[in-house]
Amino acid sequence: MRRITYSVAMLVVALGCRVHPIQIESSPVTIEVSCGTPTWDDFIRAVIHVESRGNDSIVGDGGRAIGCLQIHPICVREVNRILRKNDIPKVYTNQDRYSRAKSIEMFEIMAEQVVYCRELSFEELCEIVARKWNGGPKGHHKKATIKYWEKVREAMTESKK
Repeated sequence: MRRITYSVAMLVVALGCRVHPIQIESSPVTIEVSCGTPTWDDFIRAVIHVESRGNDSIVGDGGRAIGCLQIHPICVREVNRILRKNDIPKVYTNQDRYSRAKSIEMFEIMAEQVVYCRELSFEELCEIVARKWNGGPKGHHKKATIKYWEKVREAMTESKK
């Protein structure tokens, strides 16, 4: 077993029918994972691989999707809306999509909006996040995002071999 520490920002935990947000300034969370088990970083690397093959300056979707995570301007606006709503004095620009670090930050802010139920496995959580990333707010319900998730899962598995 190895220990991994994550800083959890706005993770939402669903307990029964009540939802309790965890504050942005929450302390780091340490989890134990066995060797060979994919981590959050493995998941992000897999999404980057599927989206851009790791190319930070790639432009796709008719010029609208940019960077290693193929972020659209509407996603930048949504991230900034979330930050404003939570009184976080940070603003991303469309140019930030060319930065791998800033793209990952935006991805994680969007991922933190997923309602997390304790009964979900890590892989199930990753599936929901990936399918929403690919298909929008209701992407995890769309048949069209299943193949995308399969590609991400395969890339996650390959990275652990």
